[in-house]
Amino acid sequence: MFKKLKIGLVFIFSIILLELAGNTPIASVPVKYSPKDVGMDPAILNRIGSIVNAGIKARAFPGCQVFVMKDGKPIYDKCFGHYTYEGTQDVKPTTMYDLASLSKTTGTLLAIMKLYDEGKLKLSDKIATYLPFLQGTDKDSLTISELLLHESGLQASLSCYCLATTKDTTQIVRIGNSIYKQDMVSMNPTDTFNTQISDSFYIRNNFHEAAMTMIANSRLRNKTYIYSCVNFLLLKEVVETISGISMDVFLDSTFYRPMELKNTAYLPLRTHQKQDIAPTLKKDFLRNGILQGYVHDPDAAFLGGISGNAGLFASARDVATVHQMILNNGELNGKRYLSAETCRVFTTTTSASGRRGLGFDKPFPSNPAHNPCCISAPREVYGHTGYTGTCCWVDPVNGLVFVFLSNRTYPFDGVNKLARMGIRTKIQEVLYQSLKQK
Repeated sequence: MFKKLKIGLVFIFSIILLELAGNTPIASVPVKYSPKDVGMDPAILNRIGSIVNAGIKARAFPGCQVFVMKDGKPIYDKCFGHYTYEGTQDVKPTTMYDLASLSKTTGTLLAIMKLYDEGKLKLSDKIATYLPFLQGTDKDSLTISELLLHESGLQASLSCYCLATTKDTTQIVRIGNSIYKQDMVSMNPTDTFNTQISDSFYIRNNFHEAAMTMIANSRLRNKTYIYSCVNFLLLKEVVETISGISMDVFLDSTFYRPMELKNTAYLPLRTHQKQDIAPTLKKDFLRNGILQGYVHDPDAAFLGGISGNAGLFASARDVATVHQMILNNGELNGKRYLSAETCRVFTTTTSASGRRGLGFDKPFPSNPAHNPCCISAPREVYGHTGYTGTCCWVDPVNGLVFVFLSNRTYPFDGVNKLARMGIRTKIQEVLYQSLKQK
């Protein structure tokens, strides 16, 4: 009798544990699945290692993370190489990378989708409604959708650091290879200079306002497709105006913390150690010393590290989790973050030019030289790449999420061997070849 009762209790307890496991976020419990479980050929997937190792050998990047999900199941989760070519620190699953422009879909766009979902903005809204500094300028009729589609006519980048640099050698501060106006930067934090750019480098508090004025006064081109980081700088301003809080706080409270994404953050040195983060640059022309935990993008850096175009650091698993939620029509582990309709609108709408979606990049098979995806990727695929050597592509047709994160910019970002060798697209093609062998 007692033995039967004991067996029954063990059975019930086992069921409870299974239920709990099923409700645990994918970000916190690494469940192992075989590619065969989802109809993929593991022998073909093994080719990914050869592609990555060839890239490391060619010094296209010192290390990387490759993460693949099929039908919501992680079937490929591997780390390669080291933080630097000369170093011995291995890349780990928890290593955080500077996402660069992949921040656009993993961060800013996510916030825009949430505000749209809650009815707090419409795609047809004029951004000047939310940003008074654009009212009365030639940009007061620009809409949210034009910014998302990169069809606003705004210039490609801001180069706002020019507001602080000078050629005048009097009353200056030298940092790295640049000469800065003494009244714009400081080597130490003060009440006037408390926006940190990197180690021992702070910008004047009113710099953000000057940068927004710079956008307002900038030349507006024709409203044809021009990929522009400035679009997303303004979208971040819209998010903060509507939400009333900093975008990083909004995203963290709405998405990242509920999803238990422990390796996703803007300004990651506030919450993580330097050794948790892969360095992105040995030395750039604006800052002195190794960039590790400070955003690589100059505009994002001078705007304080929390920017619409860049600034987010994350691991591949965390990036995949965010995009899997969108692929799941806004739901993850039993919790709804976005409506299915919002996910449909943002992932299926494509510009008239066919080049971009609403914030997402798309395959461009008609122009192979500018196609960010492999030839086998369906037109329904959406995602984004990043300058530092990152990408995430979501395929709703085949239920795939593919993430590649690297610091290809280390030690120097002048030559993009990662792109020249087609590492990311080659890996993506392997995924489709693996599917074809079902």
